Amino acid sequence: MAASVPSRKKRLAFAAVTAGTALVLSAATLEIGARAIEAWRSSRPKPPRHNFSVLMPNPHGTGSYRVRPSLELQTRIENFEVVVHTNRHGMNWHEVAKKKERGRERIAILGDSFAFGCWATRSERSFAGVLESKLPSHRYEVLNFGVPGYGLADEELYLREEVLDYHPDFVMIAFYTGNDVRDTYLGIDKERIVNGVAELDQSVLAARVPAKYLATRSSQTRDAEPSPLRALLQRSAAYRLMAPLMGWDQLWLDFAPSNWFLSYGFWSKVPPPAIALEAKDETLATLERIRALAASHGARLSVVSIPSTYQVYSRAWSGLDFDIAYPQIYVQTYCNEHDVPYLDLLPLLREHVLKTNDLLYVRTETHFNDRGHAVAGEAITDFFKHVVRKRALASSRQSLP
Repeated sequence: MAASVPSRKKRLAFAAVTAGTALVLSAATLEIGARAIEAWRSSRPKPPRHNFSVLMPNPHGTGSYRVRPSLELQTRIENFEVVVHTNRHGMNWHEVAKKKERGRERIAILGDSFAFGCWATRSERSFAGVLESKLPSHRYEVLNFGVPGYGLADEELYLREEVLDYHPDFVMIAFYTGNDVRDTYLGIDKERIVNGVAELDQSVLAARVPAKYLATRSSQTRDAEPSPLRALLQRSAAYRLMAPLMGWDQLWLDFAPSNWFLSYGFWSKVPPPAIALEAKDETLATLERIRALAASHGARLSVVSIPSTYQVYSRAWSGLDFDIAYPQIYVQTYCNEHDVPYLDLLPLLREHVLKTNDLLYVRTETHFNDRGHAVAGEAITDFFKHVVRKRALASSRQSLP
């Protein structure tokens, strides 16, 4: 009996050594495989730059531009296939009738490429599509009038020339904090359409912006410094392979403002440059004209601020020379003063990524991916149901004799 004790210990020791050896070999095999995958990926030809020829000059000849109608386009962004289908009215949307059905209220969404649906893989997965899917179809109809590159001045013109012909009950402005102030300030003739793509007219830029704000294109915003453990793990190809799948990515940034007028970081500078305040004033004046125009046709305005990826993933809200709450705080102040329902997605998206470490934007782009559109669409749906619609009903009751 006594002889069996050391024998049992030997068996346990042997099992431990065997298990440890197997674990080491498995880890080594995984690392070798991950390095092979990385080598294979780096050796593959890069996919062609996405084809996004969707724009045309404004057929009214009054400036700005529009989306080409009846377009079928397949393109790729990173490893995702994106399908763009525009209807006969030039909307990245399903077919709709210009005449409104009795008993259904219409929600017209205006905005830039975020509203258009970049880079949702289908229009149904854009935040406008998510909003439509979550509202009862017998009561509401969503119309997506988003156009890549638009500022509020373009949206005002579009509203006046075409959107109001659809008799919307609600007009929702999707305000992108990254460049909508800039694009509004530069006006409706800021871009030329070249092969279906909007290109910034450098002469307009030079005429409106002081040279000192165009002299440099550098940005000091950087990926946040990883912890020592994460830095060690990031040396492993297996970790780099698994991190996106498991939600382990290092997504946070050390934000820094920029002196370049075309940079998203320009609009969060504190104190803001004089030209930023001038652009802000012009943006709010345009927003007021949009509100008045919509109201004159019985439509109620609401505004949703869409933050840039730099704002969402900045480790700090503010610093000595920046505050990521700008420029949307100007819009929020305007909306509060004019009884316009307002939703700022920045705190909602930051709270979401703090809990989940979700990647909500395309890695190599500034736009939402499908996940970002889904999270934004759900928040916008709640906003419409519980703020926009309720305030409209309350206002209607107050107007009754």
